[in-house]
Amino acid sequence: MKLRLIALPILALGGFALTGLAVSRFNTPPKTGPAPVAPPSIPFPDRVAGVGIVEPASETILVGAHVGGVVTKVLVEEGSRVEKGAPLVELDARDADARVAIAIASRAAASAAVETARARAHAARLRIAELRARPRPEDVAEAAALVAARQSALNDAKGRLERLLKVSDRGTTANEQPTLEFAVAFATAQVAEAEAKLVRAKAGTYPEDLAVAEADALAAERETDALMAQVAAADAQVRQAEVARDLLIVRAPIAGTVLRLDTHPGEYKAAGPNAGALLRLGDISTLYVRTDIDELDAWRFDASGRAVATVRGGSREQVPLRFVRVVPDVAPKKALTGENSERIDTRVVQVLYALENPPVFLQPGMLVDVAVAAKAVDSTTK
Repeated sequence: MKLRLIALPILALGGFALTGLAVSRFNTPPKTGPAPVAPPSIPFPDRVAGVGIVEPASETILVGAHVGGVVTKVLVEEGSRVEKGAPLVELDARDADARVAIAIASRAAASAAVETARARAHAARLRIAELRARPRPEDVAEAAALVAARQSALNDAKGRLERLLKVSDRGTTANEQPTLEFAVAFATAQVAEAEAKLVRAKAGTYPEDLAVAEADALAAERETDALMAQVAAADAQVRQAEVARDLLIVRAPIAGTVLRLDTHPGEYKAAGPNAGALLRLGDISTLYVRTDIDELDAWRFDASGRAVATVRGGSREQVPLRFVRVVPDVAPKKALTGENSERIDTRVVQVLYALENPPVFLQPGMLVDVAVAAKAVDSTTK
């Protein structure tokens, strides 16, 4: 009984304390955040407003592959500066390298065959020159000397036979007559052969022999021409194989900066209009702002008017713009300003401006608010 009398007042006092703490906490004013940053003032009151997106002067180029294949090397990094024609990505080239080697070997074999045919044609031409030069004095003199030598041998054989026939008692030389008669007959045949050679040497070249030699030379020259055509075809195959090999190296179409890499070694990349890009490239040495001007305000747009771009966020920084050109194609509106009176069921005229001395943090793809001094409108009515 005494414990209950002591505990009840204590619990009541605790309840009152908790209630007071909760009330004080609920009545405490909330902490306020940083004061909102007012947007920078526009230097000209009558203006045409639009939303602009920052892009490279070259626009953003989606670099793709000429042919599909597995990526083996990525030779650049995001933010890398590359020159025109620099290699960016390499695809698997083992099959292409083999085709190049086969084409080079075929060209070497065709070139060797051409050299052989040229040698045969040259020999045929020399043969024709030799035939046309006949009869040569030295050949006639050689044939005449041969006739004289063999005639002397015949006279000697006949003399020995005649001396043998005049001997009445031949004794041991009785069996020599057949041998000497054979020697005379053999020497006679040799004289006839030498005389025939002399006649041929004096006659020169027969038309038939010259015709055969000319036909051989013509055939060799035609074979050379045919083989040269094969060499030309082999050269074309080598160039075709080398071009196919080079297409596996994706090169920079312009000098610029790698904005984004969308590929890695080991990935298969397809080629064609529906294939994804390997990387994004652009020349960011000069930044452009592609500004959307509502078609309802297009009549008030002045290409010679001053223009500024306001960077979104808390920077309160404005960048002067230099007019570049108007895109001659009206497109549906995509970028929104966020104003309550803004319409989305409209079209826009795209105007390109160059950023003059942009801040370093401004990057392609960022949105900026663009204001352009509008044309002066004559308020008088007739």
